[in-house]
Amino acid sequence: MLKAGLFSLLVALMCLSGCATKPYVATDYEASYNFAALKSFAVKSAKQDTKENILISPFTLSHIHALVNGELAKRYQSVGESATPDFYVTYHVVMEEKLEPTAYDQMYGFGFWGRGYRYPSSMFYRPPLDGGIRVYNQGSLIIDMVDAKTQQPIWRGVSEKRLNKGLNPQKQREILTSAVLEVLAQFPPVK
Repeated sequence: MLKAGLFSLLVALMCLSGCATKPYVATDYEASYNFAALKSFAVKSAKQDTKENILISPFTLSHIHALVNGELAKRYQSVGESATPDFYVTYHVVMEEKLEPTAYDQMYGFGFWGRGYRYPSSMFYRPPLDGGIRVYNQGSLIIDMVDAKTQQPIWRGVSEKRLNKGLNPQKQREILTSAVLEVLAQFPPVK
């Protein structure tokens, strides 16, 4: 039962689902690298070798693989496993449970928002009350580009988003597609 619940949670998190806001996208790269010389690529399959990512659906991983391959094939030549490309592409999905402290205060008085005049006596004001801790899930999609000759990383793109549970697979893939496209739109970097 616990495994099924974790699986559902991880699939929902991984697909960067949730709010209507765009995910946060950040990139970093080797500034001295000549990205204009890149002509061919190969996408490496994600490894499911840890207990965190073993619960990620193989269908979701194949969706990411096909999407990354298809998007980069619009700009570069995709090569088979027997040939050596200019760069390799790897991708990872990380899901974390995060804590957010919540607080609210009780102001007494009157005014436009009920927070107008504060009485000078401490009898009419209470300090902020601890509302507890809100637990939420943060999903990250990480796409790395690695030089095929040196095996050194040359570029990394990360998309992060707060996630909701319970989305159907179609909606999850729509959100995941958006995240992949937003990350790959930043490659190659503009110097």
